[in-house]
Amino acid sequence: MTTAADTAPRSRGHRKRAKTRSQLVAAGLRVLAEKGDTLSVSDVTAAADVANGTFYNYFPDREALLDTIAEQLVLNLAEAAAGEPNDDPAMRFAVASGRVLRRASEDRIWGRVVLRLLNRPRVHQNVDRYLREDLAAGFATGRFDTGSDDATVDQVLGLLVMTIRRIVQGGAAEDVPARALERGLRALGIDAGEAREIAAAALVA
Repeated sequence: MTTAADTAPRSRGHRKRAKTRSQLVAAGLRVLAEKGDTLSVSDVTAAADVANGTFYNYFPDREALLDTIAEQLVLNLAEAAAGEPNDDPAMRFAVASGRVLRRASEDRIWGRVVLRLLNRPRVHQNVDRYLREDLAAGFATGRFDTGSDDATVDQVLGLLVMTIRRIVQGGAAEDVPARALERGLRALGIDAGEAREIAAAALVA
């Protein structure tokens, strides 16, 4: 029979491992924001204040760490957007995009990391796929007057990326996220008045 005494040390060990792993991921975020893809394992372990060997107890290489960061930061947002329950494609698009812009405004390190990770093919492909699905759904229902063609995807994604860049560089006015959402919605065929209303509602959703 397994007793509480038998399981306590294991639980403490698991908590310690989880804490160390979180330290490495958090350190990876900071280093990635500063150095981009040039970050090394030693950069991360120094920032986490752990030995180099400790890193390999949790990740086989730096690419595995970057994939973990990407999954947590970018892909989770994209998947959440895909699962957004709102039936209106315009509101769903605005809420998902607004979450990203709002988070970048609240945490510039996070915003810088997102910009770095979007340059990684796997991340870019996933974000591109989710965006195309949303645009295609909006076009199919007649809500958007343009679909998921390359030009529209580039226009919308480019707008969001440039807005995040402006935010993290510290030169963005307070209303920049709302104005970016308005512009994105108008590019999809939503009229000016409704785009303004949707953008305002999405940023507090």
